[in-house]
Amino acid sequence: MIEPASNCFESLKAGGMLPSPQGVALAVLELTQKHDASIQTLTHLVQTDPAMSGRILRYANAVHGGSLRHIASLPHAIVFLGLFRVRQIALGFSLIDHYRSGACKAFDYLGYWTASLATGIAAQQVSERAQCPPDESFTCGLLSGVGRLALATAFPLDYGGLLLENLPDLALREQETQRFGLDHAALSAELLQDWGLPEIFHQAVRYHELPTEAPFAAGSRSQALTSALHFAAKVGALLNLDAAQRWERVPSLYHAAAQIGLEDHQVPPLVESVVGHWQDWGRELHLPTRDVSDIKLLLGLPPDPVQDENLSALVVLPMRVALVTSNAEHLRALAETLDAMGLNVELATERDSALRLLSEKRPDMMMVELPDAGDVSVQTLRELRGGEAGRQTYCIAMIPPEAEAGVARLMLAGASDYLLLNYSEAALLARLHSAQRVVALQGAVRSERESVIRSSSEWARSNRRLLQEALTDPLTKLHNRRYGLDRFAQEWSFSAHSGAPLSCLMLDIDHFKRVNDHYGHEIGDLVLSQIASVVERTCRKADVVFRFGGEEFCVVGPSTSLADAIHLGERIVRGVRGERFGELGKRFAVTLSIGVATRTASDIDLEALLARADKALYSAKKDGRDRVVAARGGDASVVDKA
Repeated sequence: MIEPASNCFESLKAGGMLPSPQGVALAVLELTQKHDASIQTLTHLVQTDPAMSGRILRYANAVHGGSLRHIASLPHAIVFLGLFRVRQIALGFSLIDHYRSGACKAFDYLGYWTASLATGIAAQQVSERAQCPPDESFTCGLLSGVGRLALATAFPLDYGGLLLENLPDLALREQETQRFGLDHAALSAELLQDWGLPEIFHQAVRYHELPTEAPFAAGSRSQALTSALHFAAKVGALLNLDAAQRWERVPSLYHAAAQIGLEDHQVPPLVESVVGHWQDWGRELHLPTRDVSDIKLLLGLPPDPVQDENLSALVVLPMRVALVTSNAEHLRALAETLDAMGLNVELATERDSALRLLSEKRPDMMMVELPDAGDVSVQTLRELRGGEAGRQTYCIAMIPPEAEAGVARLMLAGASDYLLLNYSEAALLARLHSAQRVVALQGAVRSERESVIRSSSEWARSNRRLLQEALTDPLTKLHNRRYGLDRFAQEWSFSAHSGAPLSCLMLDIDHFKRVNDHYGHEIGDLVLSQIASVVERTCRKADVVFRFGGEEFCVVGPSTSLADAIHLGERIVRGVRGERFGELGKRFAVTLSIGVATRTASDIDLEALLARADKALYSAKKDGRDRVVAARGGDASVVDKA
């Protein structure tokens, strides 16, 4: 019987066989697990490692893409990120530094980290769809496959032998479980849990390779993060492959994108953005990122085809052929021969007309007459193949016999094949036959790709709509209670680890029953929707605003002190008081009461904080309504009426 994964993990951990942070990162991990850890102590500790200091400073500036004023000092960066996030960043960078090589000869350590870095950056790019902050999504993506590194570290010989079998993903995971007691995904989750990352992270990592098997409710944050990690891992794998291997991964990339609501036109710019950050961070971390200059072509056009002996069985329609020559008389006989074969021939006698012909007519093949294999001929080919239409057009270079020795240069410049100007009929037919097979394959691949992307785009819109519906209150269009409490739990976890303040505001419409009784439930629903709009407009961008139930709303204020929360509550009360609600021409005044509470050491969980805010709300109702009451410590005390 296979031992439970948690037991296997504990055995590996006890044996000291697993990768772990070292040096300053280990000290950071230990420090931030203490309840009395301070920003000042953490700053002094990080400053002892100049490389780590520089990376945290750079990361802090990169997280918000320059939307904030430049952060010039390490203490400012650490305050900005907070203890918990600095801990995560230090953990990831430490593992990269200390596990660049190892005893498992079949495991590509640098390739693993290169792909993991791309996965982390991709996860950061789609963090909004994962319903997680971008910096936390980065760490989650970076470490989502760390179980692979752990197996290579713990079992270098056995795991190396398994890798050499080149098994498909599912078969590999089955073999990992049989041989080592748990697969790499389960081991990744156990490690993240052991390092103190939130439960939502290690649960998403456990299932991100097979998100359809995840036991999460549709629309939940766990499900959203799992799907986002699945997509990010696809991006990481794609960028770490050779150019010839990338194409086969494109359909599954679009499929994964659709699961998080990304439409086909949104994928190429997102991946291009990932590539830019990936290459920048690769230089910073000394990781060998690949040349992916073909990424735009890869995501928008068919790949260079691969010859296959079975392609001759395909049915091929007549091709459109462009003849490019400086002297039409030279190729007149060829044009007549091609026309007699049923091919549609267009002629271009100079560069601009050739480029225009390629762009407007989109021929399947071009045959280019060149005088030799010299620099001018190479430049001509590069210009013709430089545009989008030219890149997807099969190209035969027609050269004199004496230029055949330089064919390799022409092929590197973009020629798909060549034909001597003193060609025989057999040679011409052979070149055309090869071209027809390739063009047919390109057409089939293009058609399949467009079909996949079209269906993925439709699925993306459907998924986005379903996700929005699952997380949105249908009446007020605010986030619903499930989403709100999920986000509340996340902010509670961050506050508990970092020491940052966390405030909760409970809002209730005054005398709402009178509105329903006097004006009817239809007008009551309209008032609810109108007040929700005022509340959302009055709150800050970082606040989490959701409908708690009935005529109650809740606002969660991350990094918000009691004084700031009171100020926010007063602004909301004034905003509602200054509006009129209901039907046009029959509008009337409505007011709100608000209870405010800020997390204290006595709050054992978010339910305790909610209960104190609710108690303060009750006091606001009792003391006259249309006011803000704040809970101080275990009590609720009245704040001056706004």
